[in-house]
Amino acid sequence: MDRTIDALKNLYVSLGGTASDVANMTYIPDLINAIATVAANLVAAATTAELPAVTASDNGKVLKVAAGKWAVGTDETT
Repeated sequence: MDRTIDALKNLYVSLGGTASDVANMTYIPDLINAIATVAANLVAAATTAELPAVTASDNGKVLKVAAGKWAVGTDETT
């Protein structure tokens, strides 16, 4: 059981949580809830930061990456 708890703590930290947050947790449900919270935050950050919002007025536009950010391109090869 201790190995499972240690493994869950390590998973929490590898997802970006801090070791001090889970240092005194000894119940698996508490650790799973902590992991779920960190994972949900990662998913939310990833899904909101990828592409800019578009509307019908953007039809025909092409995106390119310039200086690490999305920018309007001139054609599909830019």
